[in-house]
Amino acid sequence: MSILVIGSVSAVSTLAGKKADPIANYDRTADRHAFTVFMENGGWCWFQDPRAVLQGDYLVIGGVSGNGSGAALIGSYDLKSKKVLGSFVAKDRFNRDDHNSPAFYARPDGSLLAVYARHGWEKFHYFRISTSPDFTQWGPEQRIQHADFLTDKKDKVTYMNLYNMSAEGKLYNFYRGMEYNPTFCTSTDQGLSWSEDTHFIQSEVDGRNRPYARYAGNGKDTVYVSFTDGHPHVFGNNLYYAEFRGGSFYRADGTLIKSLKTDGPLRPSEAELIYHGSNVKVKQSTNAAWTSSMVFDAEGYPHIGYTVHLSASDLRYRIASWDGTQWHDREVAFGGKCLYRSQTSYTGLITLDPKDPSYVVISTDVDPNSGVDRGGKHEIYRAGVALADNTQTIEWEAVTKNSPVRNIRPIILNDGTRRVVLWNRGDYQSYTDYDLDTVGYEEKLSIER
Repeated sequence: MSILVIGSVSAVSTLAGKKADPIANYDRTADRHAFTVFMENGGWCWFQDPRAVLQGDYLVIGGVSGNGSGAALIGSYDLKSKKVLGSFVAKDRFNRDDHNSPAFYARPDGSLLAVYARHGWEKFHYFRISTSPDFTQWGPEQRIQHADFLTDKKDKVTYMNLYNMSAEGKLYNFYRGMEYNPTFCTSTDQGLSWSEDTHFIQSEVDGRNRPYARYAGNGKDTVYVSFTDGHPHVFGNNLYYAEFRGGSFYRADGTLIKSLKTDGPLRPSEAELIYHGSNVKVKQSTNAAWTSSMVFDAEGYPHIGYTVHLSASDLRYRIASWDGTQWHDREVAFGGKCLYRSQTSYTGLITLDPKDPSYVVISTDVDPNSGVDRGGKHEIYRAGVALADNTQTIEWEAVTKNSPVRNIRPIILNDGTRRVVLWNRGDYQSYTDYDLDTVGYEEKLSIER
């Protein structure tokens, strides 16, 4: 059972240890771009969600500063007045690590729950609840202890993913925990207390390896999950898919895989195979898949955006879409070169619109159709992608051009009236050394009557 601890103070100096001074430096005055700056000095990883949410006319964003004290930040932007309202420091001195970025959940009373965890350091996660209608003020930090469940001293909490299951009366928080694997806990009081820690997916790769999962939820009774065998840096991953509903796992066509309670956590070999990698256990493995984006369409059919590592200088973007009968898995773009040499599977990423999966945004430093290296930075592109499309047929439109800095890790928000595309822009050296702003654009959407 998870334990609530109020008013906790963590031993930051001990946990943070000594790191090399950051070298990332983003000269904002010299970067005269035309995009909206939604939040300054914050970056994110892509294995926690939702990292940003639309609440009426407010855009709320989570991030961690990659320099200075490395604080966890919650930014608020007023889309109506076009003004930055400020960034609330959720936790100061938070290891300067983009894996620690907050995730959000909209509570029924109109407030937001923000949860965050320190990358592989602690056996608990933190949370706050907003106290002002513009989301600039937040209540006291509290924490949820998972030590009673994570009994192995190596097991720590990383990545927060919040998905409501209203049919069960439960809010789920999917995190990395038990045996370094996807795990969840649940709340029946909108995030005030948590219990029922459960091992969700079980790695089948020898050694201490961890499947990487991306989630999506319909808010009622189903969580969709795409995941890998392990980290693509050490294993030639396959990509898998399953749906979690009523305590059991299912394939996309509704076929029962097994019950979690009676049969245990899902193993990759039991799930639906989407992409077959090399399955070679070597450093910087070729033909290794990694999850990037997970959405579902109006029919409830899943769409998965993911990357494939062929080499440090050749990464690809693919989309797998279920049409109700079969999967359509196709390569859609060249992802270019890795972001840095010690993590050769790190790309600029691909993301899909959660209400219109055909609207796709990518980040790449090469021509997305040909892979030709033009010697520039990672730029943002967008396109409409149909089930029958591939790299040769898609017309990618450049959103950014000739940028002096990188544009990476886009996400798309869509509340039915507006689409907001946002990404990290600036200097990115590594996951603990970056100087980034969250920038982007808003599109008004026509409402069919």
